[in-house]
Amino acid sequence: MQKFKLDLIGPFRFVTPEGRRIEVTSKKAVALIALLATIPNGERTRSWLQAMMWGSRGEAQAQASLRRELSTLRKLLAKAGAGSLISATSQRIALDVNSIEIDVYNLGMRLPASGRRTNAEFLEGLDLRDCEEFEDWLRDERARVVDMLELQFEEPISAPLSAQDILGTTPPSAQELVDDAPMRLPPKPSVAVLPFAEVGGEAEGWLGIGLADEIGVILSQFPQLFIVASTSARALVDQHMPKDQIAARLGVRYLLDGTVMRIGARLRVSVALIEGQTGEQIWAELFSGKADDVFEIQNAIASRIAPQIWTKVDIAERRRGLRLVGPARTNYELYWRANALFRSWEKEAVFEAIELTEQLVADDPTCPWAASLAAYCHSIAYLMNYDVDRETSLRRAILHYQAAVRFGDDNVEALGYAAGTLLNIGGDLAVADRLIAHALELLPAHQPTLFWGGWIDLASGKVERARDRLELALRINPATGARSQTLCGLGFASLLLGAFEDAYRLLKESAHGAAGFFLSHAGLCVAATMVGDHAEAERMRAVLKSSGQFDFVGLFQNPAHQMLFRAALDGSVPANVLV
Repeated sequence: MQKFKLDLIGPFRFVTPEGRRIEVTSKKAVALIALLATIPNGERTRSWLQAMMWGSRGEAQAQASLRRELSTLRKLLAKAGAGSLISATSQRIALDVNSIEIDVYNLGMRLPASGRRTNAEFLEGLDLRDCEEFEDWLRDERARVVDMLELQFEEPISAPLSAQDILGTTPPSAQELVDDAPMRLPPKPSVAVLPFAEVGGEAEGWLGIGLADEIGVILSQFPQLFIVASTSARALVDQHMPKDQIAARLGVRYLLDGTVMRIGARLRVSVALIEGQTGEQIWAELFSGKADDVFEIQNAIASRIAPQIWTKVDIAERRRGLRLVGPARTNYELYWRANALFRSWEKEAVFEAIELTEQLVADDPTCPWAASLAAYCHSIAYLMNYDVDRETSLRRAILHYQAAVRFGDDNVEALGYAAGTLLNIGGDLAVADRLIAHALELLPAHQPTLFWGGWIDLASGKVERARDRLELALRINPATGARSQTLCGLGFASLLLGAFEDAYRLLKESAHGAAGFFLSHAGLCVAATMVGDHAEAERMRAVLKSSGQFDFVGLFQNPAHQMLFRAALDGSVPANVLV
Protein backbone atom coordinates (compact mmCIF):
# COMPACT_ATOMS: atom_id res chain seq x y z
CA MET A 1 0.00 0.00 0.00
CA GLN A 2 1.38 3.38 -0.98
CA LYS A 3 1.67 5.86 1.85
CA PHE A 4 1.59 9.60 2.36
CA LYS A 5 5.03 11.11 2.88
CA LEU A 6 5.85 13.56 5.64
CA ASP A 7 9.20 15.37 5.80
CA LEU A 8 9.93 17.09 9.10
CA ILE A 9 13.67 17.44 8.52
CA GLY A 10 14.40 20.54 6.48
CA PRO A 11 11.41 22.45 5.08
CA PHE A 12 8.05 20.92 6.08
CA ARG A 13 6.64 18.80 3.25
CA PHE A 14 3.47 16.69 3.17
CA VAL A 15 2.81 14.66 0.00
CA THR A 16 -0.03 12.34 -1.06
CA PRO A 17 0.66 8.80 -2.31
CA GLU A 18 0.18 10.16 -5.85
CA GLY A 19 2.91 12.76 -5.34
CA ARG A 20 0.68 15.83 -4.87
CA ARG A 21 1.87 18.27 -2.23
CA ILE A 22 -0.50 19.20 0.58
CA GLU A 23 0.06 22.88 1.27
CA VAL A 24 -0.10 23.47 5.01
CA THR A 25 0.62 27.16 5.56
CA SER A 26 -0.39 27.64 9.19
CA LYS A 27 2.58 27.38 11.57
CA LYS A 28 0.32 26.04 14.30
CA ALA A 29 -1.01 23.36 11.94
CA VAL A 30 2.53 22.32 11.03
CA ALA A 31 3.41 22.17 14.73
CA LEU A 32 0.29 20.11 15.45
CA ILE A 33 1.16 17.58 12.74
CA ALA A 34 4.76 17.34 13.98
CA LEU A 35 3.70 16.82 17.60
CA LEU A 36 1.42 13.96 16.54
CA ALA A 37 3.83 12.42 14.03
CA THR A 38 6.70 12.10 16.49
CA ILE A 39 4.80 9.98 19.02
CA PRO A 40 4.80 6.29 17.96
CA ASN A 41 1.03 5.81 18.13
CA GLY A 42 0.32 9.27 16.68
CA GLU A 43 -1.96 10.22 19.57
CA ARG A 44 -1.81 13.10 22.06
CA THR A 45 -4.27 14.44 24.58
CA ARG A 46 -5.99 17.73 23.86
CA SER A 47 -4.79 19.16 27.16
CA TRP A 48 -1.16 18.36 26.32
CA LEU A 49 -1.42 19.92 22.86
CA GLN A 50 -3.09 23.01 24.29
CA ALA A 51 -0.31 23.42 26.83
CA MET A 52 2.34 22.99 24.15
CA MET A 53 0.98 25.53 21.66
CA TRP A 54 -1.22 27.88 23.68
CA GLY A 55 0.21 27.53 27.18
CA SER A 56 0.35 31.28 27.74
CA ARG A 57 -3.39 31.64 27.24
CA GLY A 58 -6.25 30.79 29.54
CA GLU A 59 -7.72 27.29 29.40
CA ALA A 60 -10.92 28.30 27.60
CA GLN A 61 -9.03 30.32 25.01
CA ALA A 62 -6.52 27.51 24.47
CA GLN A 63 -9.33 25.01 23.95
CA ALA A 64 -11.03 27.26 21.41
CA SER A 65 -7.75 27.88 19.57
CA LEU A 66 -7.05 24.16 19.28
CA ARG A 67 -10.58 23.50 17.99
CA ARG A 68 -10.23 26.17 15.29
CA GLU A 69 -6.78 25.02 14.20
CA LEU A 70 -7.90 21.41 14.09
CA SER A 71 -11.04 22.21 12.13
CA THR A 72 -9.12 24.21 9.55
CA LEU A 73 -6.51 21.49 9.18
CA ARG A 74 -9.06 18.72 8.73
CA LYS A 75 -10.82 20.70 5.99
CA LEU A 76 -7.50 21.25 4.25
CA LEU A 77 -6.65 17.54 4.44
CA ALA A 78 -10.11 16.56 3.22
CA LYS A 79 -9.64 18.64 0.06
CA ALA A 80 -6.41 16.72 -0.59
CA GLY A 81 -8.11 13.36 -0.10
CA ALA A 82 -6.50 12.91 3.29
CA GLY A 83 -9.42 13.69 5.52
CA SER A 84 -9.19 10.38 7.36
CA LEU A 85 -5.64 11.02 8.53
CA ILE A 86 -6.71 12.97 11.62
CA SER A 87 -9.34 11.84 14.10
CA ALA A 88 -10.45 13.39 17.35
CA THR A 89 -12.45 12.67 20.47
CA SER A 90 -13.35 14.93 23.37
CA GLN A 91 -10.06 14.03 25.05
CA ARG A 92 -7.59 13.06 22.32
CA ILE A 93 -6.38 13.85 18.82
CA ALA A 94 -4.72 11.23 16.63
CA LEU A 95 -2.79 11.17 13.37
CA ASP A 96 -2.92 7.94 11.34
CA VAL A 97 0.85 7.48 11.32
CA ASN A 98 0.46 3.94 9.93
CA SER A 99 -0.54 5.53 6.63
CA ILE A 100 2.39 7.95 6.51
CA GLU A 101 6.09 7.51 5.84
CA ILE A 102 7.74 9.94 8.28
CA ASP A 103 11.37 10.86 7.70
CA VAL A 104 12.43 11.08 11.37
CA TYR A 105 11.90 7.33 11.71
CA ASN A 106 14.55 6.74 9.02
CA LEU A 107 17.32 8.44 10.99
CA GLY A 108 20.21 6.12 11.73
CA MET A 109 18.60 3.27 9.82
CA ARG A 110 20.83 3.40 6.72
CA LEU A 111 24.50 4.02 6.08
CA PRO A 112 25.04 7.67 5.17
CA ALA A 113 26.24 8.56 1.70
CA SER A 114 30.03 8.81 1.44
CA GLY A 115 31.25 12.17 2.67
CA ARG A 116 27.72 13.35 3.36
CA ARG A 117 27.29 16.31 5.64
CA THR A 118 23.94 18.00 6.08
CA ASN A 119 22.82 21.17 7.79
CA ALA A 120 19.15 20.24 7.55
CA GLU A 121 17.16 21.35 10.58
CA PHE A 122 14.11 19.75 12.11
CA LEU A 123 11.08 21.89 11.12
CA GLU A 124 13.37 24.35 9.40
CA GLY A 125 12.34 27.95 9.83
CA LEU A 126 9.49 27.21 12.21
CA ASP A 127 9.08 29.00 15.52
CA LEU A 128 6.02 29.77 17.61
CA ARG A 129 6.21 33.00 19.55
CA ASP A 130 4.97 32.93 23.15
CA CYS A 131 4.97 29.11 23.14
CA GLU A 132 7.81 28.27 25.51
CA GLU A 133 6.74 24.64 25.95
CA PHE A 134 6.76 24.04 22.21
CA GLU A 135 10.07 25.85 21.76
CA ASP A 136 11.66 23.69 24.46
CA TRP A 137 10.36 20.56 22.73
CA LEU A 138 11.55 21.88 19.36
CA ARG A 139 15.07 22.53 20.67
CA ASP A 140 15.29 18.99 22.02
CA GLU A 141 14.06 17.49 18.74
CA ARG A 142 16.44 19.60 16.70
CA ALA A 143 19.36 18.48 18.86
CA ARG A 144 18.27 14.86 18.47
CA VAL A 145 18.00 15.16 14.70
CA VAL A 146 21.39 16.87 14.41
CA ASP A 147 23.03 14.11 16.46
CA MET A 148 21.40 11.40 14.34
CA LEU A 149 22.31 13.10 11.05
CA GLU A 150 25.93 13.30 12.16
CA LEU A 151 26.16 9.57 12.87
CA GLN A 152 28.61 8.15 10.36
CA PHE A 153 28.86 4.44 11.33
CA GLU A 154 32.52 4.54 10.37
CA GLU A 155 34.31 1.35 9.37
CA PRO A 156 36.72 0.14 12.06
CA ILE A 157 40.33 1.16 11.68
CA SER A 158 41.63 -2.37 12.10
CA ALA A 159 40.28 -5.87 11.57
CA PRO A 160 38.84 -7.61 14.64
CA LEU A 161 41.02 -10.05 16.51
CA SER A 162 40.73 -13.66 15.46
CA ALA A 163 39.63 -16.49 17.73
CA GLN A 164 43.25 -17.66 17.83
CA ASP A 165 44.38 -14.19 18.97
CA ILE A 166 41.76 -14.04 21.72
CA LEU A 167 41.72 -17.64 22.90
CA GLY A 168 45.16 -18.88 22.03
CA THR A 169 43.46 -21.98 20.66
CA THR A 170 40.83 -23.04 18.16
CA PRO A 171 37.11 -22.86 19.01
CA PRO A 172 35.45 -26.05 20.26
CA SER A 173 33.73 -28.52 17.96
CA ALA A 174 29.97 -28.71 17.61
CA GLN A 175 29.87 -31.86 19.75
CA GLU A 176 31.91 -30.19 22.50
CA LEU A 177 29.48 -27.28 22.55
CA VAL A 178 26.47 -29.57 22.80
CA ASP A 179 28.05 -31.56 25.64
CA ASP A 180 28.95 -28.47 27.66
CA ALA A 181 26.83 -27.86 30.78
CA PRO A 182 24.34 -25.04 30.14
CA MET A 183 24.47 -21.95 32.35
CA ARG A 184 23.33 -18.35 31.98
CA LEU A 185 24.86 -14.91 31.41
CA PRO A 186 24.19 -11.24 30.35
CA PRO A 187 25.46 -7.80 31.63
CA LYS A 188 26.62 -7.62 35.24
CA PRO A 189 26.10 -5.16 38.07
CA SER A 190 28.44 -3.96 40.85
CA VAL A 191 31.52 -5.75 42.19
CA ALA A 192 34.28 -4.78 44.61
CA VAL A 193 37.50 -6.77 44.56
CA LEU A 194 38.91 -7.27 48.05
CA PRO A 195 42.66 -7.60 48.57
CA PHE A 196 43.59 -11.26 48.42
CA ALA A 197 44.91 -12.64 51.69
CA GLU A 198 48.32 -14.26 51.53
CA VAL A 199 48.51 -17.50 53.44
CA GLY A 200 51.39 -19.81 54.38
CA GLY A 201 54.45 -20.27 52.25
CA GLU A 202 56.43 -17.17 51.39
CA ALA A 203 53.95 -14.36 52.07
CA GLU A 204 55.17 -11.06 50.65
CA GLY A 205 52.30 -8.70 51.47
CA TRP A 206 52.02 -6.93 48.15
CA LEU A 207 51.14 -9.96 46.03
CA GLY A 208 47.51 -10.24 47.17
CA ILE A 209 47.01 -6.50 46.78
CA GLY A 210 48.55 -6.47 43.32
CA LEU A 211 46.47 -9.42 42.18
CA ALA A 212 43.24 -7.74 43.34
CA ASP A 213 44.21 -4.52 41.56
CA GLU A 214 44.92 -6.38 38.32
CA ILE A 215 41.61 -8.24 38.43
CA GLY A 216 39.79 -4.95 39.09
CA VAL A 217 41.41 -3.30 36.06
CA ILE A 218 40.46 -6.16 33.78
CA LEU A 219 36.92 -6.36 35.12
CA SER A 220 36.49 -2.63 34.48
CA GLN A 221 36.82 -3.36 30.77
CA PHE A 222 33.43 -5.06 30.91
CA PRO A 223 30.83 -2.28 30.58
CA GLN A 224 28.18 -4.52 32.17
CA LEU A 225 30.02 -4.28 35.49
CA PHE A 226 30.44 -1.38 37.87
CA ILE A 227 33.78 -1.88 39.57
CA VAL A 228 34.71 0.01 42.72
CA ALA A 229 38.42 0.80 42.93
CA SER A 230 40.20 -1.88 44.90
CA THR A 231 41.91 0.82 46.97
CA SER A 232 38.51 1.72 48.44
CA ALA A 233 37.80 -1.89 49.37
CA ARG A 234 41.29 -2.26 50.82
CA ALA A 235 40.83 0.76 53.08
CA LEU A 236 37.69 -0.75 54.59
CA VAL A 237 39.33 -4.16 55.00
CA ASP A 238 42.16 -2.45 56.89
CA GLN A 239 39.51 -1.11 59.28
CA HIS A 240 38.40 -4.71 59.94
CA MET A 241 34.93 -3.89 58.68
CA PRO A 242 32.63 -6.92 58.12
CA LYS A 243 32.02 -7.85 54.51
CA ASP A 244 28.32 -7.02 54.52
CA GLN A 245 29.16 -3.53 55.71
CA ILE A 246 31.88 -3.18 53.08
CA ALA A 247 29.33 -4.02 50.40
CA ALA A 248 26.85 -1.54 51.85
CA ARG A 249 29.47 1.16 52.19
CA LEU A 250 30.74 0.84 48.67
CA GLY A 251 27.28 0.42 47.17
CA VAL A 252 27.98 -2.93 45.56
CA ARG A 253 26.07 -6.18 45.55
CA TYR A 254 29.01 -8.56 45.15
CA LEU A 255 32.46 -8.98 46.61
CA LEU A 256 35.28 -10.92 45.03
CA ASP A 257 37.49 -12.41 47.71
CA GLY A 258 40.41 -14.78 47.60
CA THR A 259 43.64 -16.11 49.00
CA VAL A 260 47.04 -16.51 47.42
CA MET A 261 49.86 -18.85 48.40
CA ARG A 262 53.36 -18.81 46.94
CA ILE A 263 55.58 -21.79 47.61
CA GLY A 264 58.85 -21.77 45.76
CA ALA A 265 58.16 -21.75 42.02
CA ARG A 266 54.41 -22.36 42.38
CA LEU A 267 51.55 -19.96 42.92
CA ARG A 268 48.07 -21.05 44.08
CA VAL A 269 45.12 -18.68 44.13
CA SER A 270 41.62 -19.45 45.37
CA VAL A 271 38.81 -17.09 44.41
CA ALA A 272 35.25 -16.76 45.71
CA LEU A 273 32.38 -14.55 44.56
CA ILE A 274 30.17 -13.56 47.48
CA GLU A 275 26.74 -11.91 47.70
CA GLY A 276 27.72 -8.97 49.91
CA GLN A 277 24.55 -8.63 51.97
CA THR A 278 23.95 -12.28 52.80
CA GLY A 279 27.50 -13.64 52.63
CA GLU A 280 26.29 -16.39 50.30
CA GLN A 281 29.12 -17.84 48.19
CA ILE A 282 28.02 -17.82 44.56
CA TRP A 283 31.12 -19.25 42.93
CA ALA A 284 34.60 -20.42 43.81
CA GLU A 285 37.59 -21.71 41.87
CA LEU A 286 41.22 -22.62 42.39
CA PHE A 287 44.00 -21.45 40.08
CA SER A 288 47.64 -22.54 40.10
CA GLY A 289 50.73 -21.97 38.01
CA LYS A 290 54.43 -21.17 37.94
CA ALA A 291 55.56 -18.06 39.76
CA ASP A 292 58.55 -17.22 37.56
CA ASP A 293 56.95 -13.93 36.54
CA VAL A 294 54.46 -12.73 39.13
CA PHE A 295 53.13 -9.86 37.04
CA GLU A 296 52.45 -12.10 34.07
CA ILE A 297 50.67 -14.59 36.33
CA GLN A 298 48.52 -11.82 37.83
CA ASN A 299 47.34 -10.82 34.36
CA ALA A 300 46.76 -14.42 33.26
CA ILE A 301 44.71 -15.25 36.36
CA ALA A 302 42.69 -12.03 36.12
CA SER A 303 41.98 -12.64 32.43
CA ARG A 304 40.63 -16.09 33.22
CA ILE A 305 38.60 -14.95 36.21
CA ALA A 306 36.90 -11.95 34.59
CA PRO A 307 34.50 -13.79 32.24
CA GLN A 308 33.65 -16.26 34.99
CA ILE A 309 32.73 -13.50 37.43
CA TRP A 310 30.63 -11.83 34.76
CA THR A 311 28.66 -15.02 34.22
CA LYS A 312 28.13 -15.90 37.88
CA VAL A 313 26.98 -12.41 38.82
CA ASP A 314 24.56 -12.49 35.92
CA ILE A 315 23.05 -15.80 36.96
CA ALA A 316 22.46 -14.50 40.46
CA GLU A 317 20.89 -11.29 39.12
CA ARG A 318 18.47 -13.07 36.81
CA ARG A 319 17.34 -15.50 39.46
CA ARG A 320 16.92 -12.68 41.92
CA GLY A 321 14.93 -10.65 39.37
CA LEU A 322 12.54 -13.48 38.66
CA ARG A 323 11.94 -14.02 42.39
CA LEU A 324 10.59 -10.50 42.84
CA VAL A 325 7.02 -10.31 44.06
CA GLY A 326 5.16 -7.20 42.96
CA PRO A 327 6.74 -4.19 41.25
CA ALA A 328 10.49 -3.69 41.42
CA ARG A 329 11.52 -0.91 43.77
CA THR A 330 14.61 0.46 42.06
CA ASN A 331 15.89 1.01 38.56
CA TYR A 332 18.48 -1.66 39.25
CA GLU A 333 15.76 -4.22 39.86
CA LEU A 334 13.72 -2.95 36.90
CA TYR A 335 16.64 -3.50 34.53
CA TRP A 336 17.41 -7.00 35.74
CA ARG A 337 13.82 -8.14 35.83
CA ALA A 338 13.28 -6.90 32.25
CA ASN A 339 16.53 -8.56 31.24
CA ALA A 340 15.32 -11.90 32.57
CA LEU A 341 11.76 -11.63 31.27
CA PHE A 342 12.26 -10.97 27.57
CA ARG A 343 14.51 -14.02 27.13
CA SER A 344 11.55 -16.36 27.44
CA TRP A 345 10.14 -14.87 24.20
CA GLU A 346 6.66 -15.39 25.66
CA LYS A 347 4.11 -12.70 24.90
CA GLU A 348 3.16 -11.65 28.42
CA ALA A 349 6.76 -11.72 29.61
CA VAL A 350 7.84 -9.54 26.67
CA PHE A 351 5.09 -7.03 27.40
CA GLU A 352 6.11 -6.88 31.05
CA ALA A 353 9.72 -6.33 30.00
CA ILE A 354 8.56 -3.52 27.70
CA GLU A 355 6.68 -1.86 30.55
CA LEU A 356 9.75 -2.02 32.79
CA THR A 357 12.13 -0.70 30.16
CA GLU A 358 9.78 2.18 29.38
CA GLN A 359 9.95 3.13 33.06
CA LEU A 360 13.74 3.03 32.88
CA VAL A 361 13.81 5.27 29.81
CA ALA A 362 11.36 7.70 31.41
CA ASP A 363 13.65 7.97 34.45
CA ASP A 364 16.77 8.54 32.33
CA PRO A 365 16.19 9.20 28.60
CA THR A 366 19.94 9.45 27.97
CA CYS A 367 20.85 6.03 29.40
CA PRO A 368 21.98 3.84 26.46
CA TRP A 369 21.46 0.59 28.38
CA ALA A 370 17.81 1.43 29.08
CA ALA A 371 17.18 2.72 25.54
CA SER A 372 18.81 -0.24 23.82
CA LEU A 373 17.01 -2.81 25.97
CA ALA A 374 13.70 -1.02 25.39
CA ALA A 375 14.37 -1.01 21.64
CA TYR A 376 15.12 -4.71 21.60
CA CYS A 377 12.04 -5.64 23.65
CA HIS A 378 9.80 -3.62 21.31
CA SER A 379 11.52 -5.27 18.34
CA ILE A 380 10.56 -8.70 19.70
CA ALA A 381 6.92 -7.59 19.96
CA TYR A 382 7.12 -6.40 16.35
CA LEU A 383 8.88 -9.51 15.09
CA MET A 384 6.47 -11.89 16.81
CA ASN A 385 3.30 -9.93 15.95
CA TYR A 386 2.51 -9.65 19.64
CA ASP A 387 1.05 -6.13 19.46
CA VAL A 388 -2.28 -5.52 17.76
CA ASP A 389 -0.80 -2.27 16.43
CA ARG A 390 2.39 -3.80 15.05
CA GLU A 391 3.54 -0.61 13.30
CA THR A 392 3.48 1.25 16.62
CA SER A 393 5.81 -1.39 18.06
CA LEU A 394 8.11 -0.77 15.10
CA ARG A 395 8.21 3.00 15.62
CA ARG A 396 8.81 2.61 19.35
CA ALA A 397 11.68 0.25 18.63
CA ILE A 398 13.15 2.74 16.17
CA LEU A 399 12.95 5.72 18.54
CA HIS A 400 14.62 3.78 21.36
CA TYR A 401 17.20 2.45 18.89
CA GLN A 402 17.98 6.01 17.83
CA ALA A 403 18.50 7.03 21.47
CA ALA A 404 20.72 3.99 22.05
CA VAL A 405 23.09 4.76 19.17
CA ARG A 406 22.96 8.48 19.95
CA PHE A 407 23.96 8.17 23.60
CA GLY A 408 25.76 4.81 23.51
CA ASP A 409 28.10 5.01 20.56
CA ASP A 410 30.92 3.68 22.76
CA ASN A 411 28.84 1.31 24.89
CA VAL A 412 29.25 -2.23 23.62
CA GLU A 413 26.11 -3.48 25.37
CA ALA A 414 23.95 -0.78 23.77
CA LEU A 415 25.54 -1.36 20.36
CA GLY A 416 24.75 -5.07 20.58
CA TYR A 417 21.09 -4.60 21.45
CA ALA A 418 20.85 -1.91 18.73
CA ALA A 419 22.19 -4.36 16.14
CA GLY A 420 19.76 -7.02 17.38
CA THR A 421 16.93 -4.52 17.05
CA LEU A 422 17.80 -3.86 13.42
CA LEU A 423 17.82 -7.59 12.76
CA ASN A 424 14.36 -8.07 14.28
CA ILE A 425 12.70 -5.14 12.53
CA GLY A 426 14.19 -5.85 9.11
CA GLY A 427 16.55 -2.86 9.23
CA ASP A 428 19.70 -2.29 7.22
CA LEU A 429 22.08 -5.11 8.12
CA ALA A 430 24.99 -3.05 6.79
CA VAL A 431 24.37 -0.63 9.65
CA ALA A 432 24.07 -3.52 12.11
CA ASP A 433 27.38 -4.90 10.82
CA ARG A 434 29.08 -1.53 11.41
CA LEU A 435 27.68 -1.39 14.95
CA ILE A 436 29.08 -4.85 15.67
CA ALA A 437 32.45 -4.01 14.11
CA HIS A 438 32.72 -0.86 16.23
CA ALA A 439 31.77 -2.73 19.41
CA LEU A 440 34.38 -5.41 18.71
CA GLU A 441 36.97 -2.73 18.10
CA LEU A 442 36.18 -1.38 21.57
CA LEU A 443 36.17 -4.79 23.27
CA PRO A 444 37.29 -7.63 20.96
CA ALA A 445 36.42 -10.48 23.33
CA HIS A 446 32.97 -9.26 24.33
CA GLN A 447 30.79 -12.35 24.26
CA PRO A 448 27.39 -10.68 23.70
CA THR A 449 28.79 -8.63 20.79
CA LEU A 450 30.14 -11.78 19.19
CA PHE A 451 26.70 -13.38 19.65
CA TRP A 452 24.89 -10.48 17.97
CA GLY A 453 27.52 -10.35 15.24
CA GLY A 454 27.06 -14.05 14.53
CA TRP A 455 23.32 -13.63 14.00
CA ILE A 456 23.79 -10.52 11.86
CA ASP A 457 26.24 -12.50 9.73
CA LEU A 458 23.79 -15.40 9.41
CA ALA A 459 21.06 -13.07 8.19
CA SER A 460 23.49 -11.36 5.81
CA GLY A 461 24.71 -14.65 4.33
CA LYS A 462 28.24 -14.46 5.82
CA VAL A 463 27.94 -17.98 7.16
CA GLU A 464 31.56 -18.87 7.91
CA ARG A 465 32.15 -15.68 9.89
CA ALA A 466 28.87 -16.29 11.70
CA ARG A 467 30.06 -19.74 12.74
CA ASP A 468 33.43 -18.39 13.88
CA ARG A 469 31.88 -15.61 15.96
CA LEU A 470 29.31 -17.85 17.61
CA GLU A 471 31.91 -20.52 18.41
CA LEU A 472 34.18 -17.87 19.87
CA ALA A 473 31.31 -16.46 21.95
CA LEU A 474 30.68 -19.86 23.54
CA ARG A 475 34.36 -20.55 24.05
CA ILE A 476 34.87 -17.25 25.87
CA ASN A 477 31.91 -17.92 28.12
CA PRO A 478 30.27 -21.33 27.86
CA ALA A 479 27.87 -20.44 30.66
CA THR A 480 26.23 -17.60 28.75
CA GLY A 481 22.52 -17.06 29.29
CA ALA A 482 22.16 -17.00 25.53
CA ARG A 483 23.69 -20.46 25.20
CA SER A 484 20.65 -22.08 23.57
CA GLN A 485 20.26 -19.16 21.16
CA THR A 486 23.98 -19.38 20.34
CA LEU A 487 23.68 -23.11 19.68
CA CYS A 488 20.69 -22.30 17.48
CA GLY A 489 22.79 -19.87 15.45
CA LEU A 490 25.54 -22.46 15.12
CA GLY A 491 22.92 -24.96 14.00
CA PHE A 492 21.77 -22.63 11.24
CA ALA A 493 25.39 -22.01 10.23
CA SER A 494 25.97 -25.78 10.01
CA LEU A 495 22.82 -26.16 7.93
CA LEU A 496 23.98 -23.53 5.47
CA LEU A 497 27.46 -25.06 5.30
CA GLY A 498 25.99 -28.48 4.52
CA ALA A 499 26.97 -30.09 7.86
CA PHE A 500 23.47 -31.44 8.47
CA GLU A 501 24.31 -33.96 11.20
CA ASP A 502 26.09 -31.27 13.24
CA ALA A 503 23.16 -28.94 12.64
CA TYR A 504 20.72 -31.58 13.86
CA ARG A 505 22.63 -32.11 17.13
CA LEU A 506 23.07 -28.40 17.77
CA LEU A 507 19.47 -27.49 17.06
CA LYS A 508 18.09 -30.38 19.08
CA GLU A 509 20.12 -29.25 22.09
CA SER A 510 19.04 -25.66 21.46
CA ALA A 511 15.34 -26.57 21.28
CA HIS A 512 15.70 -28.56 24.50
CA GLY A 513 17.40 -25.71 26.34
CA ALA A 514 15.15 -22.87 25.14
CA ALA A 515 11.64 -24.23 24.66
CA GLY A 516 10.21 -20.79 23.93
CA PHE A 517 12.71 -19.78 21.25
CA PHE A 518 10.85 -20.26 17.98
CA LEU A 519 13.96 -20.21 15.77
CA SER A 520 15.21 -23.38 17.49
CA HIS A 521 12.00 -25.14 16.47
CA ALA A 522 12.19 -23.82 12.93
CA GLY A 523 15.82 -24.77 12.59
CA LEU A 524 15.27 -28.22 14.04
CA CYS A 525 12.44 -28.78 11.58
CA VAL A 526 14.80 -27.99 8.71
CA ALA A 527 17.68 -30.05 10.13
CA ALA A 528 15.47 -33.07 10.84
CA THR A 529 14.22 -32.95 7.27
CA MET A 530 17.78 -32.85 5.95
CA VAL A 531 18.94 -35.87 7.97
CA GLY A 532 15.78 -37.88 7.31
CA ASP A 533 14.24 -37.77 10.80
CA HIS A 534 10.76 -37.20 9.42
CA ALA A 535 9.03 -37.84 12.75
CA GLU A 536 10.98 -35.03 14.43
CA ALA A 537 10.42 -32.76 11.45
CA GLU A 538 6.67 -33.33 11.61
CA ARG A 539 6.67 -32.71 15.36
CA MET A 540 8.42 -29.39 14.86
CA ARG A 541 6.03 -28.42 12.07
CA ALA A 542 3.16 -29.06 14.45
CA VAL A 543 4.82 -26.93 17.14
CA LEU A 544 5.37 -24.08 14.70
CA LYS A 545 1.81 -24.29 13.42
CA SER A 546 0.25 -24.37 16.89
CA SER A 547 2.31 -21.46 18.15
CA GLY A 548 1.32 -19.27 15.21
CA GLN A 549 4.83 -17.90 14.84
CA PHE A 550 5.74 -15.63 11.98
CA ASP A 551 7.54 -16.62 8.80
CA PHE A 552 11.18 -16.59 9.99
CA VAL A 553 12.58 -17.06 6.48
CA GLY A 554 12.45 -13.31 5.86
CA LEU A 555 15.25 -12.79 8.37
CA PHE A 556 17.70 -14.31 5.89
CA GLN A 557 18.73 -12.27 2.85
CA ASN A 558 20.33 -14.96 0.69
CA PRO A 559 17.71 -16.36 -1.76
CA ALA A 560 19.30 -19.84 -1.73
CA HIS A 561 19.07 -19.94 2.04
CA GLN A 562 15.43 -18.86 1.90
CA MET A 563 14.72 -21.60 -0.63
CA LEU A 564 16.27 -24.25 1.59
CA PHE A 565 14.22 -23.24 4.60
CA ARG A 566 10.94 -22.98 2.72
CA ALA A 567 11.43 -26.33 1.02
CA ALA A 568 12.31 -28.08 4.29
CA LEU A 569 9.34 -26.56 6.07
CA ASP A 570 7.17 -27.93 3.29
CA GLY A 571 8.76 -31.36 3.70
CA SER A 572 11.03 -31.47 0.64
CA VAL A 573 14.48 -30.12 -0.21
CA PRO A 574 15.80 -29.54 -3.74
CA ALA A 575 19.14 -31.28 -4.23
CA ASN A 576 20.88 -28.14 -5.47
CA VAL A 577 19.39 -25.73 -2.97
CA LEU A 578 22.73 -24.62 -1.50
CA VAL A 579 24.56 -24.39 -4.81
